Amino acid sequence: MPPSLPFFKNTQSGFSVTELLIVLTMISVIGGFAIVSIVRGNRAAYSTSTAVEIAGYLQKARVDSMRRGAKNLNQMAQVKIFNHKFYSIAIDGDGDGNLDVPLVKSLPEQTDVEISGPFPKTYIFDWQGQTVDLQNNRVVPPSIVIGNSSTASAVKLGENGKVVVVPGVKLQTVR
Repeated sequence: MPPSLPFFKNTQSGFSVTELLIVLTMISVIGGFAIVSIVRGNRAAYSTSTAVEIAGYLQKARVDSMRRGAKNLNQMAQVKIFNHKFYSIAIDGDGDGNLDVPLVKSLPEQTDVEISGPFPKTYIFDWQGQTVDLQNNRVVPPSIVIGNSSTASAVKLGENGKVVVVPGVKLQTVR
C-alpha cells in the first residue's frame, strides 16, 4: 500500500468556513452586478416611457389641429415645455371647437428624468399637422431630449409634423 499523501486525506465531510465565505462572496458580487443592471435598465425605461408620453401629447395636439382645421394661431393646438420638469398641452378635448385650458403635466418626481433646455419650447400645429412658429411660419422644431445621467431618449418632429421617438441614446450630461 502506497503511503498516503496529506492532501488526499478525507478527514471530514462538508465545507470549511473559508470555502463557505468564498462562495458567499461570489454570490454577493454576482448579485451586485445583477442589481446594478436592473437599476440601469429601469433608468433607461423611465426616459423612454416619458419620451413616449410626451410624443403622445404632441401627436394628440397635431391630430386635434388637423381635425378642427385650425388656421388662426390662437386656435392651433400646442405643447409647451416650460422647464426641466413641467410642460403643458392645449387641445380641444371637449370637442366644442375651442382650445381648452392647458393641462399642465410634470415629470415623475421619483425618477431623475429631465427634459433638456433651452426653455421655453413651444410646439404649435397648423391645420395640416405641420409645426409653425409664433408668426405662423412653418418650422422644423428642435428635438426634445428626455433623460437622466446615463441614458436619454429623443422626440423628433419631421418636416411633415410626424412624431418619432428615438430611445436609448447614451449621454454624458443631459442639461
